[in-house]
Amino acid sequence: MRRSNVPLLLAIVAEAMGYGAIFGLLADLQDTFHFSQAGLGFIAASAFPAALVGQLGLSRYADRGHTRRLLWFGLAAAAAGMLWFWLGDTLGEFVAARALVGLGSGTFIPAARRVILSHDPHNPGAAISKAGAADIGGFVLGIPVAKGLEALFDSPNTPFLALAVVLLVVGPLASLGPEPPRHESELSGAEVRRVFAIPMARAGICIGLGFAAIIGTFDAIAARFLKDLGGTDGELIIVMISLFVPLVVAMPFAGRLVDRVGPARAGAVALVGASPLVLTFGLTRHLAVIAVLGGLVALAYSVVYTSGQAAVAGGTVHVGLAGAGQGAYEATYAIGSMLAALIAPLLYRRDSAVWMWSAVAGAGVIAAAVTWWTAGASRREHVDMADLEGHLM
Repeated sequence: MRRSNVPLLLAIVAEAMGYGAIFGLLADLQDTFHFSQAGLGFIAASAFPAALVGQLGLSRYADRGHTRRLLWFGLAAAAAGMLWFWLGDTLGEFVAARALVGLGSGTFIPAARRVILSHDPHNPGAAISKAGAADIGGFVLGIPVAKGLEALFDSPNTPFLALAVVLLVVGPLASLGPEPPRHESELSGAEVRRVFAIPMARAGICIGLGFAAIIGTFDAIAARFLKDLGGTDGELIIVMISLFVPLVVAMPFAGRLVDRVGPARAGAVALVGASPLVLTFGLTRHLAVIAVLGGLVALAYSVVYTSGQAAVAGGTVHVGLAGAGQGAYEATYAIGSMLAALIAPLLYRRDSAVWMWSAVAGAGVIAAAVTWWTAGASRREHVDMADLEGHLM
């Protein structure tokens, strides 16, 4: 690891810990401040369009000499969101706080990735892997840290103050490095429309929507669902971690599988294969079963995630639309996640989650079918991600 990346990777970990804290404490905030099930959806959903503003509206300025400003702005916005979670006691305040955190993440993460790539331009895959590991690792770490601080201070709000302080400390350190080289670029509507005209790219976007269905649902309702099963805080932490760690561990294996069988085929099959497991979430009330199922679902969705990214890259990189492809993917993923986060709490019942998980499983099957149909002949095409790495800068 290059020494110049250490402060930035620590900042990525700190920023992601805030997401983990929200995920782990959302049900406790609901119990303390008595907002509705629909409120869970409003809080979770507010993050996705706000993140999209950062990803598509602000992150382009990282290419124009403003990377350090975006790093600081993103972390400051996330810290402000954490402070609002600490001070808040109404649904409207938590929705606004979550939107601020989403805006911060959507601004900070693309800028941080650009800096890390500029430090090691000849190994983009390794650079992105480090950033991704820090992001997921911080999220997973944030769950037990937040639950521990909640138990220590007997308050679901106080952990957010601690995380805000951490962000305000690492923010200046992360933005001390030199500004990466300027690169003028503009994402136009015409380019995005061209992306949707490419069969493999369309297939990747559809796979991404299947991934968004479960991510939006988890973001809004997973903590509530697990808490209603009656486990202790320690058991809940173990189950939550079991839902995410396999996703990270399996990524390299998923990448090799996708290279071997092709992204459209791998993504569609993984979505269909995961759907019965997702449905079973609603048929059991045992945390141990949920943990095992969660690990298996995470393995399948590591293939789904990798397939979607590979298909979009494979369809767009060689025609000079890599940036537009990522923009189209992120935009549709944000919309899909937002809708899932809004709908899931409306389907959830504390004594039965069958309808909610049935909807998620059904969305996965539908996404797989549309992927298979829209991919056309490209469903048989293979994509070598190693071959694309040099074009992903």
